Amino acid sequence: MPAYLIVNYDVEDADLYLEYQKVAGATLEIGTACQLRVLDPKTEQLEGEAAGRQTVVLEFETMAEARRLYESEAYQAIIGKRLKATSKHFAILVEGLPTPS
Repeated sequence: MPAYLIVNYDVEDADLYLEYQKVAGATLEIGTACQLRVLDPKTEQLEGEAAGRQTVVLEFETMAEARRLYESEAYQAIIGKRLKATSKHFAILVEGLPTPS
């Protein structure tokens, strides 16, 4: 089943965030190991508290693949830049529905 990494935050330091962006795509293997499904810098919050304005959704083939890339040494080496450059951040990993046959 597919898995989705959903990340939401406010970008506070655009320069530091740009440094993160320059390497994050290759590190997470976007386009090969996962697909970028959402990159919305104007997220509209309908419920809850303290959501950021930017949302990113990545689709992976499996939860195991999502965890492998998120927990990889290469990604963990750069995630600090995103965390320092943003506020109100959260990341969740969810399992998608089975693909109809």
